Amino acid sequence: MKRQMNENKRAKSSLVNTELLEQHIREALERRQNTALKAALEGQHQANIADVMERLNTSQRRRVFGALELERQAAVLGELPPNLVREVASPLKVGQIATIVDQMPMDEAAQIVPLFPRRRSVILEAMDPQHALDIQRLLQYPIHSAGRMMTERFVRVHKDWRAAETLVRLRRMNAAVETLTNLYVVDDEDRLEGVVSLREVVVAPARKKLGDLMNTQVVSVTPETDREEVARLLSHYDYLAMPVLDVTGRMLGIIPVDDVIDVLAAESTEDILRFGGVESGPVDQPYFTIPIHTAISRRIGWLLLLFVAETLTGMVLRHFESELAAVVALSFFIPLLIGTGGNTGAQTVSTLIRGLALGEVSVRDSWKVIGRELLSGLLIGLLLGSVSYMRAKFWGSSDALALTVSLSVLVICTWANTIGSLIPLLAQRLKIDPAAVSAPLITTLVDATGLAIYLYIAKAVMGL
Repeated sequence: MKRQMNENKRAKSSLVNTELLEQHIREALERRQNTALKAALEGQHQANIADVMERLNTSQRRRVFGALELERQAAVLGELPPNLVREVASPLKVGQIATIVDQMPMDEAAQIVPLFPRRRSVILEAMDPQHALDIQRLLQYPIHSAGRMMTERFVRVHKDWRAAETLVRLRRMNAAVETLTNLYVVDDEDRLEGVVSLREVVVAPARKKLGDLMNTQVVSVTPETDREEVARLLSHYDYLAMPVLDVTGRMLGIIPVDDVIDVLAAESTEDILRFGGVESGPVDQPYFTIPIHTAISRRIGWLLLLFVAETLTGMVLRHFESELAAVVALSFFIPLLIGTGGNTGAQTVSTLIRGLALGEVSVRDSWKVIGRELLSGLLIGLLLGSVSYMRAKFWGSSDALALTVSLSVLVICTWANTIGSLIPLLAQRLKIDPAAVSAPLITTLVDATGLAIYLYIAKAVMGL
């Protein structure tokens, strides 16, 4: 509890500092005081500066970026979303962009250079030749692959090194290595033989060889592995970095866990937007930087499709117009039934999409999943049906109407749960992102079919 309170305090402190930084930056910009602007930026974390820049207009962003020193510009550029990177860096000359990118780690630089497609080749030509070669090597891999994320700044060691010797060598290594937590044991051809943690080396006897300390059961990925799979493996095995190997087992690089956290956040944002029927676009684009016409264009497609699909509900109502006219009280329970079915189906879809994303469920489990959700829906329907019967009686409804509502809730919950399990599994089989279709589709289907179920049961029970 105490730890949680401390974390909350730190989060609040960070928020206050960012708000205070924004205030100081805005004051300096309004007064056009470059000295005050540089003083406000001095010592600030690049992530906080990037957060503030997202809330400024274009002119203000460029002025803030221009007030930063070269190394700070590179750090801040690595924190900005792609649309703002283009916005602040576009006015710069090729040589200036190249100089800034030269200060960035190769994996971050490989994300920046493609944002300037027309100047990409000249930027690379103006950069340090070795750094440019490293970036071009990463750019040959697919956009969302492990190859695009990896860095070559990791520690290579050999199995014949002794613990004391290894510590001496580590002190002489390049300080720019990405992580020292794990040391990667490679042979003379750079093929991975095992991994040993720095902790084991520190506490081991001085003459202990790394070959005796290393773990040879290492999980790795190829450069073409999708970044979501990399994130899943890192989470599953609790690694702090994932080694990337080619088909021959040669060590190409590592993907640190902090880079994967960004991937998880981006993928989660993308799934949430798709789950709500919104075309996600660049998932790390801040809310206030998205033009209104872009926001509308991302939403209107699904809304139009669902608008047309929802006419099924109107068709059902028209088909049972005489029954509704005969027993007006039937219409009182329509929102309750449709809402209950939609909520039940949405819960099932959410749970199943999570299981699919984490690899806990696969298409081969379809019948098991359907059976489980069918039983769950039946039990939920029995519970909610009993409550709905009492609610209908409390409103003064007849026994026949109360029974109709109760049975409808039972059938609709069972149906919604079952169809809610089918849609994500079917989407997965058809190679469609389940999050992109499941939520909007389940809502539309349950609205129309649930209403039909209700009115057919009413016709049977009440003799309409």
